[in-house]
Amino acid sequence: MRSCALSLLAASFLLTSFAAAQDVTLRGFVTDATNGQPLLGANVALLQADEILRGGVTNEQGIFSISRIAPGRYVLAVSYVGYATHRDTLRLGRDVLVLQVNVALEPAAKEIDEVVVTTERDTGAGKVDAGLQRIRPKDMQRIPTPGPSGDLAGYLQSLPAIVSMGDRGGQVFVRGGTPSQNLILMDGSLIYKPFHIIGFFSAFPEDLVSNVDLYAGGFGARYSGRISSVIDVTMRGGNNRRFQGSASISPFLTGARLEGPIKKGQASILGSFRTSLIEETAPDVLGQVLPLRFEDWFFKIQNVGDRSRCSASAMYTYDRGRIDAERDDVFRWQNTVLAGQCTGFTPNSKVYSNINVGFTHAGNAIGSAGQPERSADAWRINVDVNFTLIDADKEISWGAFGRADDLTYRLREQFHAFNDNEDFLIEIGGYVGGKWKIGQKLDLHPSLSLTLPFEHKLGLEPRLRMKWRPWGTVAREVSAAIGLYHQTFIGISDERDAGSVFTAWVASPLEEVRARALHMLLGWQQRMGPFNLVVEGYYKRLNNIPVPIWSAIARFTTTLTSANSDIVGLDTRLEFQRRRMYAYLGYGYSWIEYTSRQDHFAVIADDAIQTYHPPHDRRHQLNAVASWTPGKFEASVRWQFGTGLPYTQPLGFDSMIDMFTFVSGPTTSLGQPRVLFDKPYQGRLPTYHRLDLSAGYTFDTRTVGVTLQAGAINLYDRVNLFYYDVFELRRVDQLPITPYVSLKVETR
Repeated sequence: MRSCALSLLAASFLLTSFAAAQDVTLRGFVTDATNGQPLLGANVALLQADEILRGGVTNEQGIFSISRIAPGRYVLAVSYVGYATHRDTLRLGRDVLVLQVNVALEPAAKEIDEVVVTTERDTGAGKVDAGLQRIRPKDMQRIPTPGPSGDLAGYLQSLPAIVSMGDRGGQVFVRGGTPSQNLILMDGSLIYKPFHIIGFFSAFPEDLVSNVDLYAGGFGARYSGRISSVIDVTMRGGNNRRFQGSASISPFLTGARLEGPIKKGQASILGSFRTSLIEETAPDVLGQVLPLRFEDWFFKIQNVGDRSRCSASAMYTYDRGRIDAERDDVFRWQNTVLAGQCTGFTPNSKVYSNINVGFTHAGNAIGSAGQPERSADAWRINVDVNFTLIDADKEISWGAFGRADDLTYRLREQFHAFNDNEDFLIEIGGYVGGKWKIGQKLDLHPSLSLTLPFEHKLGLEPRLRMKWRPWGTVAREVSAAIGLYHQTFIGISDERDAGSVFTAWVASPLEEVRARALHMLLGWQQRMGPFNLVVEGYYKRLNNIPVPIWSAIARFTTTLTSANSDIVGLDTRLEFQRRRMYAYLGYGYSWIEYTSRQDHFAVIADDAIQTYHPPHDRRHQLNAVASWTPGKFEASVRWQFGTGLPYTQPLGFDSMIDMFTFVSGPTTSLGQPRVLFDKPYQGRLPTYHRLDLSAGYTFDTRTVGVTLQAGAINLYDRVNLFYYDVFELRRVDQLPITPYVSLKVETR
């Protein structure tokens, strides 16, 4: 590992020497002058005689870099919507190879003319590039949520590519993949189960998030270890100019936030705490008992220098409750994440680096509070180093990683051959990739990932992302991606139990063969004034997926077998944005089929090899979102519709008499009742649809802002089925109409 890091450092200096020439590289950070936060997607332009000669945009860290600038006199213009344009005159001499200029933009009192550079960093539901969507806090704010602010969980469920099992459980399925196949990062470090037991909330509320990169598929080689999707969350730092705080309360949760400078203009701290109230308020608000509770804590210390930005983050989450209030099973899970991150420029070069160090622990259990029947824990330590060289119309990136995982599980014979065990895994690897602009029409992003788990063979994962503009303008674009992916350890769950969200993380449970995937995506984007249209088709082929064996007779234990999955889908979105009006309509089609060999199938079918649709196979999904923000008033509405999810139908019941139990005399016992099942997932639950509405108003004074919000979830009180308990012939419904009023007080 040490020799690998030294090699990478040597390579960076060689590239630095190679890049040094007579041309000048201009680079720097763009931030908000009021709080020091980086601005993603700010336009940076160099002008001569009011003509744009070169331009660029800032990334997630607020970094921009423009290279190969001839010496001379220029006007630097930096602009961002809602901020006053910054202009400065630069004289670039022949003796300067790299010039760093950091810009702090002041908010504008009103919209002014801007210097606009065409950028591919637009965000919103109507901008998807080969599976990648960039999400900002303002996107989350548009989704009605029964709390004082928006949340990533609610926003994800408004997208056609994503399926949630219900309003409780914290399960998110992205384009056919399972939750354990999603790579979720918080400030560069893994978090296993960030979605809370109440489905509207996650560990990522709107007011703590800086930005999110959602890859529904086709992600590049920098990301490894998962085969379905990536949710890369960057948490914001605290205000390094002045102290701020907020407190909020609603029927679902209450919380507080405090932030401010440690060293004004340079170092800051941010702290947040939230805890749920639904367990206490549900009997009065909903007329039913909801024994669900969650809480989360977040802290971040950040230091901003002239050439670097470093931070240390800590997050803790806890969830506990009964998914079905009438069952005795209590689910619990928690996450602990410690993440250190540094991003900065290599001196006198075009290279900037990113270093992440993290520690992660996650645990979940099911059973009684004192002695859970099943439990599983996962620990990880990770280090990764990334370098990026930006040079004119090309970008080269490379890096290396090392991670150690410890997985323990206690399953009490739920799965044969998996009782109590511990797996320890070490994996190292690296990647190289690039971005090339070929003329005005074609962008190519090839990359190659190399992974070496110590218990497996070397894995090579070539990947390619591309974008083609047939008419040379971003108004019409074709995007595509193809790639190979591997996953060393995976989460297993008993899909036979529709009311269970327990997951055990194990190392390649099927003959030590790693799960793998092939992704293929093809999309078209069309801009028509205030409208954006996106149509994207995708195909995923997943291999070596562990699934539980189904039997015609209900059993408490099972074993695992291998399945292959074919996933075909279409994602269509139409987005409208004009001033204070926003509207979005999304339709998703998905077809997921598992193929598995289970010998017992020959008893209830003609062939031991069977195909079936898993329980997250939602065929059609429709989402409509609209928001209106005139001044300090805000209103938003969401309607969603989904066709029924698969479930396994019962054929009937019988009684089982234990022939091995000694009976001393006559008995009237008819034996133990049991359920007889049809082939798995041949039935479909009823369709699902729901209307959510919220409206709020902010009252401002010189020192505080008070936001009062009211709304309702499931406004027309649709009776939606959560799952059907075939053992007790009882349906479990999702939440009825849920009115709420929230109050948030924030210092200015």
